[in-house]
Amino acid sequence: MEQPATMPFQAADMDSAFRALFDSSPCGLILLDETGRIVLVNQRLQDIFDYDASELLGQPVEILLPHRDRAQHVGLRDGFIKSPAVRPMGLGRDLSGRRKDGMEIPVEIALTFVDLPQGRMTCALVIDITLRKRAELRLREANVQLEEFTHVASHDLRSPLRGIANLIEFIEEDYGESAPPEVRRNLGRMAERISAMERLIDDLLTYARAGRRTLKTEAIDLGGIVAEAIEMEAPGPGVRIETDIDVENFDGVRVPISTVLRNLLSNAIKHHDREEINIAIRARAEGDMCVIDVRDDGPGIAEAAQARAFRLFQTVSSSGRNNSGLGLAVAKRLVEAHGGNIELMSDDGRRGCHFRVYWPRFARSDRDD
Repeated sequence: MEQPATMPFQAADMDSAFRALFDSSPCGLILLDETGRIVLVNQRLQDIFDYDASELLGQPVEILLPHRDRAQHVGLRDGFIKSPAVRPMGLGRDLSGRRKDGMEIPVEIALTFVDLPQGRMTCALVIDITLRKRAELRLREANVQLEEFTHVASHDLRSPLRGIANLIEFIEEDYGESAPPEVRRNLGRMAERISAMERLIDDLLTYARAGRRTLKTEAIDLGGIVAEAIEMEAPGPGVRIETDIDVENFDGVRVPISTVLRNLLSNAIKHHDREEINIAIRARAEGDMCVIDVRDDGPGIAEAAQARAFRLFQTVSSSGRNNSGLGLAVAKRLVEAHGGNIELMSDDGRRGCHFRVYWPRFARSDRDD
C-alpha cells in the first residue's frame, strides 16, 4: 500500500513547528528584538536562571549577566545586531550568567539570528556547564596533588633511602667476613626492603606520568606490538600464548598501548599458580575502537576483590610474590588518558582473568587536539 505523500509545510505550520522546537529544546533559548530586549524565553532558560518568563519579557538581556559585565556587553550586543552572523561565543574564555538569587553560573552561549514577521530577532542558545566545570576542577586538583606527591616521592624519599643503603654498605665493609650470620641476614633483609621501596617510588612516578597524554601518533601494527610484547616477556616452555589479531593498522601512540599489553601479559604469567599456563590475546575492530581481550587460565580474581583491581596499592593476587599493586592502576591510567577504557570481565568462582581494553582507532575532537 502506498504511503500518502508528505504534505508541504504551510506558513502557519512552520510557525507552530518553530514554537514547538523552541519550547521543547533541552538548551536555554532567548529571542531578543533589535533593541536587545527579551521577547521570548523557553522553559529550560527559566530553569537555568530561576526566573519566570513574566519577569524577563521586555527586560534587556543584561539582566542575566553579572553586574561587572553588563556595560561592556551592551556594546557587544549592539555590534552583533548590526552585523549578525552565526557564531559561538566565549571561545577561549569563561562566560558567566547570573541567576535571580545573584548566584553566578558558568555558561556556554551561541548566537544566531532569525527573520520573523515581527522583524529580525537575535537568538541566544545558553547551556549551563556547572557540572562539567566542577568535574574539571576536581580533576585539576587531583592532578596537582599527584604532581606534588610524586615530587616528594622523587626527591624527598630517594635521598634518605640512598643514605640508609650507604650505611648498610659501610657496616658490611666494617664487619667483613667476621659478621655473625644473624647480622648478615638482617643486613640483607634491610637491603631488600630498601630496593622494594625504590621500586615502589619508580612505580609511583610511572603511574603519575601515565596520566599525561602522548600526542605523537604513528601507524600502529597491533599484531607486531603483541608479538614484541611476547618476545620481551620471554615466557618459559610451560607458557602457551594464542593470538588472533584481526585489526587493520590505525593511527595511534605506540608506547602507551605497548605498555598496557606488556603489563596485562606479565600479570597473567606472574600471578599464575600452575606450571602450564594458557593465555589468549585477541583483537578486533568495533566502531571507532580497537577491542583487545587478554584471557588467562590462572586462579582468577574473586568478585569481592574485582572492584578494587585498578586502584593504587591493591594486590588482588594470592600468589604471594613481590608486587607493589600499581600495575593495573598504571594500565587503567594509560588507557583512559588516551581516550579508551579497560574492564575486568572475570566471573566469580571461575578460574582465569579476562581483561578487555577499548583503544581508539581514530582521532576525535573531544580527546585530540
